[in-house]
Amino acid sequence: MSKGKKILLFSLSGVLALGAIASGGSYWFVRHTLAKTDGELNLGVSKPVSVVRDDYGIPHIYASNERDLMFAQGYVHAQDRLWQMELARRSVSGTLAEVFGEAVLPQDRFNRTIGFRRMADQLVPKLDERTKEALQAYADGVNAFRETGPLPIEYTLTGAAFEPWQVSDSIAIGKNMAWYLGDNAITELFVSSSLKKLGFDKTQSLIPEIRPVEEGAAALKDRDVRQLVDLLDASRRYGIPGEGLGSNNWVVSGSKSATGKPLLANDMHLQLGAPSIFYQNHLTVSGQYSVTGVVFPGLPGVVAGHNEHIAWGFTNLNPDVQDLYIEKPNPDNPHQFEYAGRYEDAIVIEETYRVKGRAEPVRGETVITRHGPIITDIVKEIGLSEQPGQPLALRWTAYDIGPENEITAWLMMNKAKNRDEFEQAMRLFAAPAQNIVYADDQGNIGWRANGRIPIRAKGDGMQPVPGWTGEYEWKSYIPWEELPHAWNPPEGYIATANNRIVDDKYPYFITNNWSESYRADRIHEMLREKSLLTLEDMQRMQGDWKNLQAVQYRDIWLPILKRGSWNAAEQEALRTLEEWMRDPVDAPDLVGPSLFHTTLNKTMEKLFEPQLGPALYADFLSTGLSSKAVNELFAGKNNKWLAGTGGTMEQALLDGFKEAMRLLERQLGGKQEKWVWGAIHTLTFEHPLGAKKPLNLMFNDGPHPYGGSNVTVGDASYSRQRWPFKVVAGAPWRFTADLSNLKASEEIMIMGASGQLGSAHYSDQTSMWLAGRYKTMYFDEADVAAHTKATLVLRPR
Repeated sequence: MSKGKKILLFSLSGVLALGAIASGGSYWFVRHTLAKTDGELNLGVSKPVSVVRDDYGIPHIYASNERDLMFAQGYVHAQDRLWQMELARRSVSGTLAEVFGEAVLPQDRFNRTIGFRRMADQLVPKLDERTKEALQAYADGVNAFRETGPLPIEYTLTGAAFEPWQVSDSIAIGKNMAWYLGDNAITELFVSSSLKKLGFDKTQSLIPEIRPVEEGAAALKDRDVRQLVDLLDASRRYGIPGEGLGSNNWVVSGSKSATGKPLLANDMHLQLGAPSIFYQNHLTVSGQYSVTGVVFPGLPGVVAGHNEHIAWGFTNLNPDVQDLYIEKPNPDNPHQFEYAGRYEDAIVIEETYRVKGRAEPVRGETVITRHGPIITDIVKEIGLSEQPGQPLALRWTAYDIGPENEITAWLMMNKAKNRDEFEQAMRLFAAPAQNIVYADDQGNIGWRANGRIPIRAKGDGMQPVPGWTGEYEWKSYIPWEELPHAWNPPEGYIATANNRIVDDKYPYFITNNWSESYRADRIHEMLREKSLLTLEDMQRMQGDWKNLQAVQYRDIWLPILKRGSWNAAEQEALRTLEEWMRDPVDAPDLVGPSLFHTTLNKTMEKLFEPQLGPALYADFLSTGLSSKAVNELFAGKNNKWLAGTGGTMEQALLDGFKEAMRLLERQLGGKQEKWVWGAIHTLTFEHPLGAKKPLNLMFNDGPHPYGGSNVTVGDASYSRQRWPFKVVAGAPWRFTADLSNLKASEEIMIMGASGQLGSAHYSDQTSMWLAGRYKTMYFDEADVAAHTKATLVLRPR
């Protein structure tokens, strides 16, 4: 369990009313908090709005104008997901400690320093009027819910008070998503620590892309770096997504489609929790909006999905959009920093934190240089270090506040009718930088790498650099027209899966953090298997568990392992592994995946941990660079890493297999037929309150044995740092669209539409998601009417 999650759980132990929940009246208490979904309400709309709920409780909102539409969307989000929205905005605003006490104060300090709410406040006056009006209408709708019924049960359990929703709350949640999908700071901290511990040559043998920097971050203290990495890691786990991000998307032209029109598929890989981080909704205003798909609760519109003419989806570009700068403070004034031979004043923001259990607020400050906020001050403020060494400032593309913003962009996408209108929207989508695939009913398909990506005057973005010289500044961003893209390619399909999308001829640097190409290669492989593809083929692909990493390792591993000296049980396991590797599929009822993944993880420990040490090895796994490094070793392309250690890749694999056997025997017993992947690779949809017994019995869904892994198209990522291999990330929502008949598009989401415990739609989609089944995205008005289960009419006061 992450340190950040432990903090939240421990702080809750003193505030939860467990007796009330365990009592016989708990069912009535829970049901009493459910929102009204049928009948009429008089609220702040200008004309009647119909909120039609289908078989799955998904709202189809029919309004007469955009303002009423956004009001109603805010209202239904609050009906179904208000507590989730509450946690998200408290996280990004740095106000968790008001509810959960001093234990979460470090996270509040961190998020105030990064400045999600600060960025949101800066953006509000730069928004165009239409976006500002949409956000305000959404906020008005959220606040109107408080007037009409009881708050979700979590407010009672924690004692939290609801404060009116603000426009900045929505924007800050969007900025947090950009942080989560563009975080490179952990990589830079790892590289700086590795350089200090191992030197340049050894570190470069691990990460060939790094280049020397005249003056590195040697002044950083190991303990402070460790604390910063912990805080960076925890910052991505409150309220919105956690570790293990990825995503797949692909689009097929009519020439390869059985319908003669494009097909599009998208599954974004994020945290798998309760409730889902996505919310399904269908928005309609005659002549303006007719769009369906998902959005993050707390935000208006639809992030990914389709309207009457187009469909689109996202994967993360894995861009390097952050740099750490080592700053030189004035010895006589800690709020001044050297730049180009003179001292400049920093911006100093006085912070006040209200902390549950403390009579007086806690004071702090955020110091911002020309490069960004000083993040090393956090470890001093929270009492982890008296003097954290040279300051590090964070430079991030999202700090360049202009009219470009993701909310305006996707509201424009929602209404786009063709490629030109969609491209106008993409130009405004600055952060996070994404791969966006597109298809339209005219037969066009396309893809664009999109967003702000810096052009550096000097340096590779892989390690902290001197901030006082002016040599390592960002000169500009890659021009939008020169970002990688393709429209209607001759092969008839486009696919991205966080993999490298440019070759060495591309003139700009995007990132060194590409994902290994296993998922992308498998998608391409499946797209080529048939001359004409169907929507069912798209869905089969999204659930595919073929393990191409095992295919790659097959001819390397097996000859080495067969040379080992094994007892009878080990020989039996080796035969099982060999048989599985002939056609490796990470299915939950097979033993092969357990042997493969456990052996791989133990072998990686043998290869990297002795030189890095346990803490730095854990950081290495967090960077995403470890898969490429182990591939280089297995392929014999890196002879420097193990030089002088007496170790070999062959011996590490033999030892890794033996340790994997011991671990599986210790955990699952001596009968190898019990070592199936689903016994150790399980999925529990955990609610933020559900890890505290007995609330787990009420809020959580699982554990479920589940297939897939970090490298399969049907993603089910686990943490290499924990045993057993509990799934931490995957596709909360799977989406497939046929542009010949958009009303037949299909989807499935984890859990359900409602985050309200006791609702029939709290987890009614989970069983279908686990089984790889889909449901129709009711879009045509007649289809919606045929599946209507409840209608709530919002009328003017």
